[in-house]
Amino acid sequence: MEDYLDKRVQRSKAAIKEAFLTLLYKKPFEQITISEIVKKADYNRGTFYANFKTKDSLLDEFIQNVLDEMVHQIRVPYESIKKVNFHKMNAEDITLFHYFKENAKLFRLLLSDHIRVDFRYQMAKAIEELFIAEYDYTLKEGTILDQKWLYIYRAHGVAGLIIRWIEEDFSEEPEYMSKQIIELMVTSTEGFYVKD
Repeated sequence: MEDYLDKRVQRSKAAIKEAFLTLLYKKPFEQITISEIVKKADYNRGTFYANFKTKDSLLDEFIQNVLDEMVHQIRVPYESIKKVNFHKMNAEDITLFHYFKENAKLFRLLLSDHIRVDFRYQMAKAIEELFIAEYDYTLKEGTILDQKWLYIYRAHGVAGLIIRWIEEDFSEEPEYMSKQIIELMVTSTEGFYVKD
């Protein structure tokens, strides 16, 4: 009986999220009502409140699901290895850019003004938390760099690159972007010239 209830809750929750997303494509978050969501999902307000406290909590959970999947895609190339060597990493093993391109419509929406949260920041923060929790970079002997700042720098750089790629309507293929991300991880510069 409990298994049946569990599946029923999962079905109603999924239907509510799907209805919410459909409405969000059409109009801004603030203009969507719970009544519209449940009508579109073919449920009632009681079912909504059994799954979510508020419309805001629905949006928060929806975004968290997207971020969790993004983090999963980042992990794919190194799921079965302990030490990652960027110089030996295969761009074909990186699924992250394919994930974004396959869900282009969704990410355009999340980066639009239809939602009230700063998805750009949430994306960067999720990558930063992953890097800090799971990565232990190998640095040159004698470096004075605090790894915390390296994690933050790289995480926000990766997020910025993805966001710009989305904003430029996926102007490059995912394979190209995968190669670029590997190159960015191994490239360091000693300085720069000031242009005339």
